[in-house]
Amino acid sequence: MSRSATDSDDWAASSDDDRGQLVLVSGAVVVVALLALLVVHAQLGFAGVAGTTEQPPLNAVVGTTDDAVELATAGVAGRYVWATRDAAVEDFRSRLDPALTSVERAHAGEGGVALTTNDSAAAGWALRNCPDGPYREFGPCVADDGVVVQERAGETAVVAVLVDVRVATPRSRTDLTVAVRPN
Repeated sequence: MSRSATDSDDWAASSDDDRGQLVLVSGAVVVVALLALLVVHAQLGFAGVAGTTEQPPLNAVVGTTDDAVELATAGVAGRYVWATRDAAVEDFRSRLDPALTSVERAHAGEGGVALTTNDSAAAGWALRNCPDGPYREFGPCVADDGVVVQERAGETAVVAVLVDVRVATPRSRTDLTVAVRPN
């Protein structure tokens, strides 16, 4: 079978048309990708600007503080007898303090967040809210450095932590004391 010169010319013309279409489609793909990149960049830039003027929601700060207390409590649960409760509180605080610092840093872009334990509020909470009653043979509650501990079956149990939460922006400031009770 032999090809004529016209068949070869048709093939070359067809190849040029395909190449042109390929370039056109490639250009459209690049434009769509750049448009998506531009939209993402605009959204990220807008979120950063809006976050600097609004304070973080208090429930988000309190929720992450609650999680920090849970983790610190899990690290000391069942490890200390009542006679060594001071060491238990010290161990608990060594676990809690870095976690509270992480919470503060996590919300730094949304305004200033400061978290500190409140010893006087903890002492008042221990007097008013210490778990007791029928079928509960627990010891007394003791407040130490913002942490309320109680004797339970001869062991030291963390019952509550009283945390002062301060959220500040250039336009507002909110102060709140939260009693965080681990499960």
